[in-house]
Amino acid sequence: MKISFCEHNEGIEEVVEAIRNEYPECTVTLNKCIGACDKCGTTLIARINGKLVEAEVCEDLLDIIGEYMELE
Repeated sequence: MKISFCEHNEGIEEVVEAIRNEYPECTVTLNKCIGACDKCGTTLIARINGKLVEAEVCEDLLDIIGEYMELE
């Protein structure tokens, strides 16, 4: 599974670290942009296998990513 994050998305560092620790089999990248600039400043976002997902807090985004991992 490939998970991409915008390096400018505030607060995403905690999510990135948790994913790297919990799901080492995932490819995690920090990019300059993942094409969601209108959301990047107001919510936590990630692209999972190309699909944009978002959440208000780190725990919720980690839950969403966990759901994707269960489907793999």
